Amino acid sequence: MHSRMHSIKEQTDWAWQHRTDDPHRLALSGKFPKGTITPIWVAQVSALQKVKHKIPAWYQPGLYFPLAVSLEQASSEATAAFKASLFSGISFADLTGGLGVDSFFFSKSFQEVVYVERNPILCEAAQHNFEVLGVHNVSFISADAIAFLQTTDRHFDLVFIDPARRDDRQGRVFLLEDCTPDILKIKDLIFEKTARILLKAAPMLDIKLALQQLGCVSRIWVMESEGDCREVLFLLEKEYARPTEEVVISAVSLRKSEAHARSFDFTFAEEANSQVTYALPRQYLYEPAPAVLKAGAFRSFAVRYGLSKLAVNTHLYTSDTLVEGLPARSFRIEAICQYDRKSVQALLPDGKANVSVRNFPDSAEQVQKKLRLTNGGDYYIFAATVEGNRKILLICRLCR
Repeated sequence: MHSRMHSIKEQTDWAWQHRTDDPHRLALSGKFPKGTITPIWVAQVSALQKVKHKIPAWYQPGLYFPLAVSLEQASSEATAAFKASLFSGISFADLTGGLGVDSFFFSKSFQEVVYVERNPILCEAAQHNFEVLGVHNVSFISADAIAFLQTTDRHFDLVFIDPARRDDRQGRVFLLEDCTPDILKIKDLIFEKTARILLKAAPMLDIKLALQQLGCVSRIWVMESEGDCREVLFLLEKEYARPTEEVVISAVSLRKSEAHARSFDFTFAEEANSQVTYALPRQYLYEPAPAVLKAGAFRSFAVRYGLSKLAVNTHLYTSDTLVEGLPARSFRIEAICQYDRKSVQALLPDGKANVSVRNFPDSAEQVQKKLRLTNGGDYYIFAATVEGNRKILLICRLCR
């Protein structure tokens, strides 16, 4: 163990010294201590460069990242910190510890954290990293989640599980029953050790299907960070028995430029009962945040903010006056034209625009090619279908 940790120290010290170097050039440079395995050492540099953006609090000397896939699958600092801000208590267990990012942030909200990880290499790395980070309220157990649950006599305020979304051939999966461990099979076993389970699932997962499969879901968070949906969280409570239509779903948008998360809360009952008005584009256009669309708040979003929808399957919204403070990108519509190159070039003589499509037969790339546009600039083009099945282009500018 001592020699192994000494090797880790050598690797991490060297990686920190070379943290700004290009990994590919570094691999060919020969700047390595004698007897080292070059790819492993270069991988530490690559990991640090990813950590700088994904987990800034961990961008410091001494941290060790042995498996690239564990960093890829780990929560970002933004999503982990948000999760941890939702809960507090005495005891917390992370059944799928991985790199330890979630355990690290939950250690700030709970007095004691138990980290469980079946891969001994990851478990050792997490233990090393937490020592470097000065975290002392976490216990490390190298074991399979099921084996841990079957042998522990502990009871926890909250148990967190993030099943691996890779199959035997390392292909991506997202259905609950295809992930490891299968939460549907071990849910009752987990409930023997806690009254509350927090499940992290893939953004591709069908939320309504998961609600039916899991049962006893009391709250859902769809989390978006920097414009991309990252994860869906399900809170399961042992004694919860209200209808799934009444479960509150929060579409959460996290942005570095904003101190507080934007959240749109709704239920499927509210969505079903929302009466939407449809209209042709007016003065302003709204593109809901990805988390809102993933959560399925298509009609309730319009009703909540007094907006009209362009068409049933076109998830763009419009109004005569600017509505501020909503979880969406807001645009001023400068012009509306046909799907025709000459019409667009008359409006955009420099031939630059950011193209998006909504309920449209061509892809954004096809639209861009047909209109002979280059990407970028201050203008945004939405190619969309409006009421009456008309295909139009909306030439817009972002509201600052």
